[in-house]
This record gives sequence, C-alpha cells and structure tokens, in this order.
Amino acid sequence: MDKEVLKRELLARAAVAADQAMAAVEQAPDGRWIAGSEWQVRDIYQRLMGESFREILQSRIDTHPAAALAAFSPCQQPDDSAR
Repeated sequence: MDKEVLKRELLARAAVAADQAMAAVEQAPDGRWIAGSEWQVRDIYQRLMGESFREILQSRIDTHPAAALAAFSPCQQPDDSAR
C-alpha cells in the first residue's frame, strides 16, 4: 500500500478515536470526569495504537521484496512423500 494512502487511513482512524474520546469525557458524570472516562479513553487509544501498528507492519511486510517469494497456501496439505 502506498505510504500516503496508509497515512490518510491512519489519520482518519485517529480522528474517529479523538471523537470517541471526547464523547467519553463529555458523557462522564459531573464531578467524576476522570473516573468516568479515563479507562474508556485509554481503551480507545490503545485499540488505535494496536490497529495502527498492525497496519504499518503489514504494509512493510507486503512491500518487502521477499513477500512474493514467501507465498504459500495455508490450506494445502503437506506432501507425506517429501518426508
């Protein structure tokens, strides 16, 4: 995947995460803004971090020259005669 395309996708996900985090804080009860939203915000950004890292790493794997050479069918049964 093109780096600029990936960057746009990651930035769009970050914008969604920011909206979700702001909504979590806004929905927290008065006087309990931190206690009522901290863990939701942490979960939102932790999920974003994991998804972002996975996408960036997958993009690197997909563009590596050896990626095409490593292709195999995970459904294919091993040939017993080769043992």
